[in-house]
This record gives sequence, structure tokens and C-alpha cells, in this order.
Amino acid sequence: MPIAMWAQSGPHLSIGFQSLQKLDALASGKIENLDDASAYVQKSAALCVFGDPGPLGAELESRLAAAELAAARDPSKLVPDEKIAEAFNFMSKEFGVDAPQQLTGEDILQYRGVQAALFPHIFSPKSVTGNRPVSAVVILYQLWFNGGITEGVRNAAKLDRPPGSLRVTEGHASSRTWTADRDPGLIRRREYQIAGYSYFARRSPQQTSSFLDRLATFIGLTNAGAP
Repeated sequence: MPIAMWAQSGPHLSIGFQSLQKLDALASGKIENLDDASAYVQKSAALCVFGDPGPLGAELESRLAAAELAAARDPSKLVPDEKIAEAFNFMSKEFGVDAPQQLTGEDILQYRGVQAALFPHIFSPKSVTGNRPVSAVVILYQLWFNGGITEGVRNAAKLDRPPGSLRVTEGHASSRTWTADRDPGLIRRREYQIAGYSYFARRSPQQTSSFLDRLATFIGLTNAGAP
């Protein structure tokens, strides 16, 4: 389960351009039952996680699969933008980031609109009210890794491109896709990364589990066996 991965010393999470391309293709498939949802979550984790996730990751994967199935059956179960913003703000506070960005649901809506232009199956378009659970995890990772929403992304949001309207090849990814992440916010991005890794280095497994459970609750991942 990706939420757990940056909190562990052995396995680690990496969601780069190639991973997103593969995730987008994977996300285009239908989820009709729990087996479909579990396979989607496990394959998603395999694309992004390096190393053994251990029992903590397995438990969260189960919760994520249940949430994916619920969202596939009922759009009202999608993760609200406001909840992702709350989860990010919670992370910023817990990590002790100096002068952190305080995001709102509108910020997340604009962010996923930009991302959906490139990866329309991972990220819900602005016309959809909410996000798939795996998408919520990816967004949280990206926000943490980039230190919030960059000015480049905010500027791109003003263009309001339709979902799937951008087709960027790997060879042009650095110049046309990730330029938004090379703005003057580089120092802030580095601060978030250091703060996150330092936070978990000082936490016991129990404290880490408590943090991740709180984060999972923000995005609607119920405990295993819960209705």
C-alpha cells in the first residue's frame, strides 16, 4: 500500500513519469468485485513500491481495495478534494514543516484537473466530484514530494485543458511535463522531503502505524472488516 512506503526504511515509494504512465493504463480497467479491486491495488503498489511492504502495507492494501470497490459501485464514495487537502495539511503539521502551504479543496480540484490532462484514468477530471482512493494516495505523495502545489501547476490550471488532451512521451517528459516542478519552490520541496523522512526516522512502529491510520481515515479507508 503506497501510503505506508515512505514511512519504512526498507521499501520505498517512487512515482515518476513512467510509473504514472503505467498506472494510467492500469486505472482504465473496470472494477466489478473485490478481486478486481485487490488486483488493481496490488498491481499499482508493484509499479510504485520497491521492497517488501510487510504486514502494515498488506493491511492498508486491503483497506484501499475495499475503498476502490466502494467508489466503483457508488460515486458518492469517491474521496472528496477537501479530505485530501485536510490530509496534506495534517501531514505538514505532523512533519513540522516551517511555513507550510495550507491547501483547500479548491486547490486539490485544480491540481487534479492539471494532472488529468496527462493521466485521465488515474486523476478524476474536474467534472467529477471526488477522487478514486488510489488517486488520493498518489496526489498526497506528489504534494509531499513537491512541497505542496507548485506555481507551475497553478499556472497550468488556468489553461483548463480537457482530460487526456496532453500526450507527452518519455523523451519529452522533462521539458514538457515536469517543468512545473522546477520552480523557485525547490527549497520548500526539499524541506518537505527532509521533514517527512526525519519524522518517520524518529517514530516507533506503533507511532508510525497511528500516523498512517489517521492519514488513511482522512481519505476514507475503513478498518478491515468494517462495513
